[in-house]
Amino acid sequence: LLSIAIVGVSVLLGGLVPKHFSAAVTILSITSFGILFSFIPKIRNIKNTFQTGMYIIYIFCIAVASMTDINQITHINWQIMGFVAISIVGSLTVHAILCKLFRVDTDTFLITSTSAICSPPFVPVVAAALKNKTIILSGLTTGIIGYAIGNYLGITLAYLFKLIP
Repeated sequence: LLSIAIVGVSVLLGGLVPKHFSAAVTILSITSFGILFSFIPKIRNIKNTFQTGMYIIYIFCIAVASMTDINQITHINWQIMGFVAISIVGSLTVHAILCKLFRVDTDTFLITSTSAICSPPFVPVVAAALKNKTIILSGLTTGIIGYAIGNYLGITLAYLFKLIP
């Protein structure tokens, strides 16, 4: 119910601003309210929220996957594919170097890389494959923080780029 209320209030806030800012305000409101409410212990300790969240994420993943059009995949823009590949390999390389420099263990490197590149839903799967459930928290934490920073940074950059003539 709290999640529905957060979405409802965020949509209402999005409706109060000009149309071209509406989606950004809604997304940032959901992000901000989610972060703020996570600091309330009573809310943070509600039972089965992790399992429910994972279930909803899996439904989302299945819905997105079911919309895949194989014809679109075969007509790929190789320049964009190259850019994405270089970005992923580059970020993994920087991550590996920093982990080596700061003596971060291999399992934590793998789980945080998974969280950053694939997203938090894959963290428990990788942790199970590594037979190390203790790393789930670091993977989920970095993924959620990454989502929050990504929302703010992405929307900020989008509006900054719109200012360029």
